[in-house]
Amino acid sequence: MLYGYLNSPFVSNPFSDAAIQPTNLTSPVISGSGIIGQTLSTTNGTWLGTLPITYSYQWNRNGSIIVGATNNTYVLVTADASTSITCTVTATNAGGFASSTSNAISVAPAGDADANAFIAAAAITDTTQKAAIDKLVVDLKGYGIWTKMKALYPFVGGTAAQHKFNLRNPVDSDAAFRLVFNGGWTHSATGALPNGTNAYANSFLIPSAQLLLNSTSVVYYSRTTSATGNCFGAENAALANRILWQCSGGTNYVSLYTTPANYFSYNGTTLSMLIANRTASNLSNAWAGNVKRATSTNPSVGLTDTPIYISCNNANNIPTAYTNAQCAFSSIGNGLTDTEAANYYTAVQAFQVSLSRNV
Repeated sequence: MLYGYLNSPFVSNPFSDAAIQPTNLTSPVISGSGIIGQTLSTTNGTWLGTLPITYSYQWNRNGSIIVGATNNTYVLVTADASTSITCTVTATNAGGFASSTSNAISVAPAGDADANAFIAAAAITDTTQKAAIDKLVVDLKGYGIWTKMKALYPFVGGTAAQHKFNLRNPVDSDAAFRLVFNGGWTHSATGALPNGTNAYANSFLIPSAQLLLNSTSVVYYSRTTSATGNCFGAENAALANRILWQCSGGTNYVSLYTTPANYFSYNGTTLSMLIANRTASNLSNAWAGNVKRATSTNPSVGLTDTPIYISCNNANNIPTAYTNAQCAFSSIGNGLTDTEAANYYTAVQAFQVSLSRNV
């Protein structure tokens, strides 16, 4: 009788119009990188209940609310370093409200802002690699080398998409000198390995536009030996001057803004951090590790106007003379004093040791 009474067309059903309180089906999900300065965002999750449903947000640090953090996005601040961040989403409708808390994002320890920007751009997730990058940046700044560099390629992460980024300016563009890999490369946690046949990386960095005639350095950290080929190179359109580090049967030929005939050379292994360095119109040198192997007074004759290629020579925009030496670090920048060159090796070698890939 009661059922018939409630469903009678002459009696109002007090329950038919009652709103159903929100019920959570799937929790909210936070996305974003746990790096100070980066932005996290959250979904609402999925809910059942009478429409309309509105949503409010509360971000939490180690389970405690973050005062004022009530949007669906949140920018990580220094206080979030080494903590766990979640977001509680509250769904509200005419029937009431209910809450659900998202997954947790672990925030990396507070570090150098430039290191963090690279880590985020290159999507570096390994904690050892993150710490190594942070220390490298801090060391280079401490030695006064950071501002002298236009491009720094630490080759961490293990993929071409990660190896391409310039630590100095981690933007995915030619203007930021990120690398574009061509030919056959093998990318791994120990670096970028060219095949010695057609593999090269275009830095898009043109010396005549970005560097100084009498103050330039180019670095190639070689993890494996190569009997032939060029670790890096660029020749101008008239092929009248060049930047080059060439290996040939145990002899290393080096040139910085000199005519093709004006190489200087030394005999020795390429299994090291190789630095070609010019500091004056009549002074350039070559380093392997923390030892200056050779010095030249050959004069500089002009800035090269083609981009520097890594793992081969760029002869007027034609790649040639490829190396098959694995590269675990490379850079292009201004010239280095003897003290800076030695300190540079110290910083980069510490970086490689921390990643267990030093030679």
